Amino acid sequence: MNKLLFFSKKSTSNLYRYYSRAPINESSIKSSFDPRVVEELKYKYWQDNGLFKPKSNNGGEKFSMVLPPPNVTGSLHIGHSLTTTIQDSLIRYNRMMGKEVLWVPGLDHSGIATQVAVEKQLQVKQGKTRFDLGREKFLEQVFQWTDQYSSNINNQLKITGSSLDWSRSVFTLDEQRNDAVQTAFIRMFEMGLIYRSTRLVNWCPYLQSVISDIEVDHKVIEKPTMLKLKSRKKSVEVGAIHNIAYLMEDPMLAPLIVSTTRPETIFGDTGLAIHPLDERYSQYHGKFAIHPFNNERVPIVLDDILVNREMGTGVVKVTPAHDFNDYQCGQRHNLPIINILNSNGTLNENSSAQFEGVDRLDARSMVVEKLKEMGLYREKLAHPQTLSICSRSGDLLEPILKPQWYVKCKDMADKSIEFVESGEIKIIPESFRADWSRWLTNIQDWCISRQLWWGNPIPAYRVIIINKETGEDLDIGLTETERLKQEKWVVGKNEKEARESVSRMFGINGQSEYRLEKDQDVLDTWFSSGLFPISSMGWPSQTKSNPDFSRFLPLDVMETGSDILFFWVARMVMMCSTLNNGEIPFKTILLHPMIRDSQGRKMSKSLGNVIDPLHVINGISLQDLKDNVLQSNLSDQEKSTAIKGLDKEFPQGIPQCGTDSLRFSLAQYPINGKDINLDISKIIGNRLFCNKLWNASKFVFNYLTNLNNSSIKMYYHQKEGENEEQSPPFNYLESTTLIDKWILLKLSKLVEIVNESYQSNNLSIAAQSLYSFFQYDFCDVYIECIKADLSKPILSNQNQHSSLVLVSVLDCYLRMLHPFMPFITEDLWQRLPKSKQQLDIANSHSDSLSIMISEYPNPSYKYHQLFKSQEIEIEKQVTLFQDTLKLIRSQKVSLGIHDKTKLTIKLHIASGDNQIVISSSFNQLKDSFEKLLNAQLIIITNEDTLQDSTIIDSNSKFTISSELQVSIEFDREINNQLNQKPINPNQSNDKKILKLEATIKQLQDEIDNPDFKQRVPEKVQKSKIDKLNQYKIELKEIYKK
Repeated sequence: MNKLLFFSKKSTSNLYRYYSRAPINESSIKSSFDPRVVEELKYKYWQDNGLFKPKSNNGGEKFSMVLPPPNVTGSLHIGHSLTTTIQDSLIRYNRMMGKEVLWVPGLDHSGIATQVAVEKQLQVKQGKTRFDLGREKFLEQVFQWTDQYSSNINNQLKITGSSLDWSRSVFTLDEQRNDAVQTAFIRMFEMGLIYRSTRLVNWCPYLQSVISDIEVDHKVIEKPTMLKLKSRKKSVEVGAIHNIAYLMEDPMLAPLIVSTTRPETIFGDTGLAIHPLDERYSQYHGKFAIHPFNNERVPIVLDDILVNREMGTGVVKVTPAHDFNDYQCGQRHNLPIINILNSNGTLNENSSAQFEGVDRLDARSMVVEKLKEMGLYREKLAHPQTLSICSRSGDLLEPILKPQWYVKCKDMADKSIEFVESGEIKIIPESFRADWSRWLTNIQDWCISRQLWWGNPIPAYRVIIINKETGEDLDIGLTETERLKQEKWVVGKNEKEARESVSRMFGINGQSEYRLEKDQDVLDTWFSSGLFPISSMGWPSQTKSNPDFSRFLPLDVMETGSDILFFWVARMVMMCSTLNNGEIPFKTILLHPMIRDSQGRKMSKSLGNVIDPLHVINGISLQDLKDNVLQSNLSDQEKSTAIKGLDKEFPQGIPQCGTDSLRFSLAQYPINGKDINLDISKIIGNRLFCNKLWNASKFVFNYLTNLNNSSIKMYYHQKEGENEEQSPPFNYLESTTLIDKWILLKLSKLVEIVNESYQSNNLSIAAQSLYSFFQYDFCDVYIECIKADLSKPILSNQNQHSSLVLVSVLDCYLRMLHPFMPFITEDLWQRLPKSKQQLDIANSHSDSLSIMISEYPNPSYKYHQLFKSQEIEIEKQVTLFQDTLKLIRSQKVSLGIHDKTKLTIKLHIASGDNQIVISSSFNQLKDSFEKLLNAQLIIITNEDTLQDSTIIDSNSKFTISSELQVSIEFDREINNQLNQKPINPNQSNDKKILKLEATIKQLQDEIDNPDFKQRVPEKVQKSKIDKLNQYKIELKEIYKK
């Protein structure tokens, strides 16, 4: 079914050649457009025939990208679809431009997110924690999870048409990528860029790990509130501040009142701070307070940085181990640092026997009650505050002092700024250049260690010196602070390498003198992701067996969401350039905005507004959407909220739209704007566009019977300078009409706009232009005009080759549209005749015949400028023709002329320079004119001047321009009879009114849409507004009757 036989002139012994083509359902063209039928088996054909792999072009231009690796935590959402749509469009375009193209797929192990997801599943299904299973068994569960969901994600990518080279697929925890991570850590450690330090970090007690800034959600609380956290059953009070009295060592001094939102941290207080210029507390300088629980002396320190005299009581409790600002104050005044929390968030031995082992949030109310008993509690007040919550676990974060691994970022950041300022790396949209510079200028060192089980192991070993006499560790008996100051670390991929490092760094050779303790932590996921451009190309291996590294680096474009410009993109530039001899990892950073729901809200499963691309492609009922929520890991409260959100957002479910309409809709949103408010109705609208493309193509196919595959030549196939002896694709001087020339001129403009848009990475302009051309130029004007010409039994000399123009325009348009809508364009293109150039391309791809490896139309083609010199005249003539049609139709409505009333229309053309041109224009379009208006056209050219009047007599004569007047003649008696005839209920005035009102509303909504002026060309805007006004006039006339 999918083999085509063509005559071959390659040799006399091989007269025929078979070509394998993308599969199509031959009979489906007889039916209406069905995306399931159209999309069936095409992706498999492309992949099986190796069309996604780089095709060598003998050292010619290349184009390379990597897919930002999705987190292997579930399924892809609509934001991923935006990413893959933009990237796949760029990939398909550059592949069709003849470049050697590589697009590498990959998956990110997503340390915290994946571990949390598996832990939740473990708790729900088995009622166990990871600690119940142990590290090894738990990791087995995680790998099973990733196997399942990686398959789901890759399947989604295939369904959405992503033309990735699957033979090069990578995973950030596969053997080669893990080796790259280990190598990077070791080299950066040896370069002095990675070091170990004890600092305050964002700690999640539920995960018992440090988390990165991107995983912190900030929640504003305005008043006292009982907050329910996902990480615990009991609610905790927030949004309140507590005033507590500290008694002074000197009984003559009044107690100092401090305010705190976290009374439970009082056990870590090692100082009270006042402003040095606050006269209220001048007598407290150099004094001591008494700690209410341990009776230790607490110094009063003077600090004009921490203390705001105008806020609260002007006295601040200082807890250096559990507050970032307090830590800096403690450093300035050399205050003790006392950690009061265990890793799981319970209070430790530094609290008191009564509170030890109690969760810090449960201890909050207990501490308040105890202070009341002691007579030290004063009052509780409402206090707005911003909470830091772990986005993965939902737990309240705690600042805790922990030893961690850090990356020195300053020098790498300065170099990254230089790359952008020099133009070596380009950022699109350019507005992000200032953000890039500002963020990197103020960058802090990066904490890269995580206390997880799932992730890239840290290749570091602690060197523990052994006491020769006792055989015990020398650090036994040291406090934690003392031990941290003395500890020694080495790096290595294994213990053998680590021991070599011990010998090299510390001069210790005897293995009996020390022992090694492997670091049990893993690396931040962003560390492995930061290496992705080079690790996906095989780094650190740079041998002949790995040609990708030298051929495809630097990448041409790194496309991703603007929200991870710093968390990911900046780190890629810093790490990859540092590890790859100062070479940039990519030339262009292309950023897209976040997708929100139609109300502008962030998409969230708990809100019920997350859109799964497969639901859009295949359609889904409201009930099935709700069932998915009920089967999820959300809490009961979240499920309830999500289901209410679904009722509001998708009351009718989501209709089947197909992959192409989803991709085309996403591509039409400008990437340089604000966040995208995605409306399903837009995607449904492009589903209708697919239907229009399908039906218009069916019209074209009616005129293919006389076209011979072996001899046809397409308009945009022969490049300048190629085969100069070949004849043109058709006789464009004598055998094409004015409207043929007009559509070819419009097509040439479209080719320029779309290619310029791709070159500037402004894909929304390309998508919008393709939509407008087909909808308003090809269908509304050209096809409507050409129908009359092509329906005649015998074609005139002027439109002898109009069918060739029709086919050529569709062929060219489908190839230009293909990067955005791969499935429907492949299906329709396979039904068109193939030129010799297309067969030659198939020969070079193992006889595979597919639109995705056809040539992309561009301005380098021989006949691109064919009608450029006539552009002004052609535009002027066709515009006059369109304006005349529009005014006559408007006049028909005003005069109550029935659609079936035969008209005689006389065009009165004034004598002058343009008389011949205007007369020729209407003569060429005479058949179309008469069919569109149900009229006989009479052209009168013997008038010296035109009467200056809009409507002169009963024959309805009105002026179009200073050179053209129109008169409408019709049999009024017959027209009255037609208007008075019993009307079919479906054509009654009521029906017309309803139809007009619906059309007016649809147009009005489209024009009122904020995106209208951005995405719709100015000319089309005017056309739509004119249509709206015309429909309003028609409705008004019907009401009058």
